[in-house]
Amino acid sequence: MRPQNIKTILFCCLLLGTVHTSCRKLLEIPDPTNTISPGQVFNTDKQANSAMAGVYTRMIHGDQAVFITDAASKLFSAGLVTITGGTSADELYSTNSGVADYYYLLTNKITVTNTTVPETIWSSAYQTIYGTNAIVEGIAASTATSFSDSARSVLTGEAKFVRAFTYFYLVNYFGDVPLVLTIDFNQTINMSRTPQQRVYEQIVADLKEAQAALPENYINGNNSRIRPNKFAATALLARVYLYLNDYTNATIAASGVINNTALYGMEPLLNDVFSPASREAIWQLQPTNNHNELRNAVPEGYLLLPAELHTGTPTFALTNTLVHAFEKGDLRFRDWVDSTVNTDLPGQTNVFYFPFKYQTGRSNSELGGTQTAYYMMMRLAEMYLIRAEAAANGGPGGTSGAIADLNIVRKRAGLQKLPETLTPNEVKTAVAKERQKELFAEWGHRWLDLKRTGKAGTVLSAITNKQPWAGDYQLLYPIPVSEITRNHFLTQNPMY
Repeated sequence: MRPQNIKTILFCCLLLGTVHTSCRKLLEIPDPTNTISPGQVFNTDKQANSAMAGVYTRMIHGDQAVFITDAASKLFSAGLVTITGGTSADELYSTNSGVADYYYLLTNKITVTNTTVPETIWSSAYQTIYGTNAIVEGIAASTATSFSDSARSVLTGEAKFVRAFTYFYLVNYFGDVPLVLTIDFNQTINMSRTPQQRVYEQIVADLKEAQAALPENYINGNNSRIRPNKFAATALLARVYLYLNDYTNATIAASGVINNTALYGMEPLLNDVFSPASREAIWQLQPTNNHNELRNAVPEGYLLLPAELHTGTPTFALTNTLVHAFEKGDLRFRDWVDSTVNTDLPGQTNVFYFPFKYQTGRSNSELGGTQTAYYMMMRLAEMYLIRAEAAANGGPGGTSGAIADLNIVRKRAGLQKLPETLTPNEVKTAVAKERQKELFAEWGHRWLDLKRTGKAGTVLSAITNKQPWAGDYQLLYPIPVSEITRNHFLTQNPMY
């Protein structure tokens, strides 16, 4: 939470909106100027849209276009949550043991000084929050008659949705965090940590406001799903309610998305799920296709796919635990996992499996090429899994409803239906297994699932790389020391 971010965020929001050429074309963003006052930024619908587009650009590419190839390892919203959640859990491992940041996550040996990962997540998340707060406050302060009421409402809803999305990851990574709802430095400089329950209350409040304000369609993104709509807010509410063990409301929210069959549907082919035209997509971020190195790859795909697709060494590989979790004939293993055979030394061959959900990376990307995938933020399969878990835990639908939803996900994966004779405990186990296979290497789902269901200590402490188990306290990351140094009202998580 750096003070200089507060001073410059309104300017950054507008300028960042122009980094992405296709985004500027889509939203008809006006050319940037060197100096812009808050009143000018929110003077018209077009200018306000530019500021909001800047927030999305920052989420997927960061501050400077020259660094966007590092976005997946530098931004919580471009791949860092996937990588850190995957290595802290039992999904991913860094193939380079010399990379200390991820080695300590993999081995459950984090200290306040041996990895920069917590600070990177924290700073990139709070930069996004400052951006959304700037939008909310700037719109509220604008008296321009040329700025329409409808645009004010929608853009405020978008900003609050993104703020809620970001806080969801902060509380799940750090526990209690400062609940910053303003860009006023005088109010934020000495903020202490807000109880997690209070942060969740704000998340729910923001999402309900977004639900009411956002359109039901994707008209703001010219029918691309790159701007959240009412159902994106509903989908995130479903997830939040599940995490809060509010199974009735989780079911209602998930069903609200699932039942909108005019807009959403499970893609029959797994290779179409992450495409820009995916009907399964609830919200995506659109990367550039004009950067000299990233070209038309999603940042996460650029990082996770090896430079030589089938002979190189991937930066992060799938663990044997995950590889062996797939049932025989599971199409998700066929289509969403690839492998590389790497010969480091004569007579020594290493086989690495890596995520292949994003199928364009360093080896096959093309400058200006067609974008075969957008970055998936939320998708429909999760809604079926949320509803199944809620039903398995006593929510509407019961065990039979849970089995029916699981079988929809399994059918697309080419697997046999689960029998109706499963016991409630067997259904809960089946839900966990389907989430592990369907949502692997996406947004740290596996790690968060293990933590919220109370199984992390048991499952993770049995993994060879994590022994001896340092303690369950590492299921929360440490508060960055640099933040505590700047703000003595912040306290450290226990045992760090």
